[in-house]
Amino acid sequence: MASKARTIASTRSSDIWWGDRTGLAEAVRKVWVVTGLTLRYLLGTRRIIAMALLSAVPLILAVGLAAARVASFDVLQLFQAVMVPLFLQVVLIFVTLVNATSLIREEIDDNTLPFLLTRPISKPAIATYKYLGYLAAVLILLVPPLVVAYGVTEAYGGLSFTTDLDVLGGFLLVTVLGSAAYGGLFLFISVLVRKPLAVGLLIGFVWESIVGSIPGDVPKLSVIHYLRTILKGTITVSPLAGYRTDLSVATAVGILIAFSIAMVILTIAVFQQMEFRQKA
Repeated sequence: MASKARTIASTRSSDIWWGDRTGLAEAVRKVWVVTGLTLRYLLGTRRIIAMALLSAVPLILAVGLAAARVASFDVLQLFQAVMVPLFLQVVLIFVTLVNATSLIREEIDDNTLPFLLTRPISKPAIATYKYLGYLAAVLILLVPPLVVAYGVTEAYGGLSFTTDLDVLGGFLLVTVLGSAAYGGLFLFISVLVRKPLAVGLLIGFVWESIVGSIPGDVPKLSVIHYLRTILKGTITVSPLAGYRTDLSVATAVGILIAFSIAMVILTIAVFQQMEFRQKA
């Protein structure tokens, strides 16, 4: 009897273990499918041409200045005096805006979302996996040109790639965190309004641009404030040295991560309540 009981217990443990493995494999498969479809959608349409050109602005600028043999061309002037307003406030915002607002809203407008919802996958999972696919897509667009542009500026100045790694590291950090934060914000807007691109343009290019000049704690209500704080704290010689902030780099990083997660959760909450019917 004791031997039989041990055999039954062992069989049940094996079944539970196998069931857990099967459930994990199925979850991974769903992540892979939805994330892969999102990547293919964001990087496989005609809009990728415009997005790639915009993302390549830092590289185009670096190569252009090097080809023109600008005497004062160096990392400090390009990656900071020019890149802060150009890359941080134009390229990053526009690329994240266009891609994030299209994740769910365009599928709703094109009536393709009901087909996905017929699969055995929940709405929260769809929103989360699409967000992960978005992050992968925008980082594929933004990171390589940024790194190559940095390499060109260092090579032109006769410096090794590792000479100003604090500059490269600072911009890579704000690129990742900015993509996550703006992506979460614009994704949330896309499930709230029918024209998210227009609302996103107002927030990204009006509010984020003027908020820095407002006194007091108002700038803390913008993403750009925390990105500038991170650049100020991570780059040794920075034109943002005079930027007003009472936050540490760690605090700014933590706030942006928390904000990104909160935006995704709010998106899931709204998306969960939305109902979709397949059009005839």
